Amino acid sequence: MNRRMKLIFTISVLLNIVFIGVGAGMLYKFCRDVPIPGEMSPDARNFVARTYQQGREDVRPLIDEVKARKKKVESILLADEFNVKAYDAAVDDVLETQAKIARHRADTMSRALEQLSPEDRKKFSKHILDGLTPGRRGGHKHKKDWDKYKDKDRPGEERPKD
Repeated sequence: MNRRMKLIFTISVLLNIVFIGVGAGMLYKFCRDVPIPGEMSPDARNFVARTYQQGREDVRPLIDEVKARKKKVESILLADEFNVKAYDAAVDDVLETQAKIARHRADTMSRALEQLSPEDRKKFSKHILDGLTPGRRGGHKHKKDWDKYKDKDRPGEERPKD
């Protein structure tokens, strides 16, 4: 082999390694995003993962729409003069689109749930409830820390004076 062929072969091998890493990273990200408990049967886990993946593909245009509308809000915020009416309208558009996404996710979950056995549905119930609540998945990250305070002693919360 001449020097040029060795260089092309080396570059090809390196690019393949990079592409394998990218593919593995995408697979890891997908598996991490789908909260499917390990206690479910393998068939149920596979079915729920496929349903979520299809739902994610279906909702992609709405996600892109939210991103575009958030940029519109950002441009209003960065303008020299703040227009309250434009800001309110743009924020309403963002919130309406986010509500459509939440409704779509609930519908996707409904399609998956109707096919699951009662045992698998029971094992999946915590993840279902977490998916319906806005904000962080799984509730407050440091909830155990908040439990040690009494209601009147919780920091950062205004309490009426008696």
